[in-house]
Amino acid sequence: MYKIDDVMKMTGLTKRTIRYYEEIELITPPQRTKGNTRLYVEENINELKKIIEAKEVLGFSLQELQQFVHLKKRIERRRAGGELTKEGLEDFQERLSIQINELARKIQRMQRFEQELHELMDRTEYLKTTLEE
Repeated sequence: MYKIDDVMKMTGLTKRTIRYYEEIELITPPQRTKGNTRLYVEENINELKKIIEAKEVLGFSLQELQQFVHLKKRIERRRAGGELTKEGLEDFQERLSIQINELARKIQRMQRFEQELHELMDRTEYLKTTLEE
């Protein structure tokens, strides 16, 4: 188990950010001691790392991440409670489809940006060689 200072060092996030992610239910609330100190486990650390990756690498907003986390939790609760219906599953599939399409759009934008960077690199390399001549 880890205290919040340890989690900060492991993730690079501030205490305020970690607490905020807990408040908006992006991560599972950590256990607490009798003195109300948060005690984080590996699952919490992994959740935070996934959030960081989704935000920084994939460009997801906190709102988009909240929607995904809430959808995932709803599916898990219904599966555990035996409350799955065909209509409910179709609704989940539709929501997942929206998330998948959004991810595909982001990947396309990232690929276009990567291509622009490669072109800029090629141009600078060309200019560098012409200056050397």
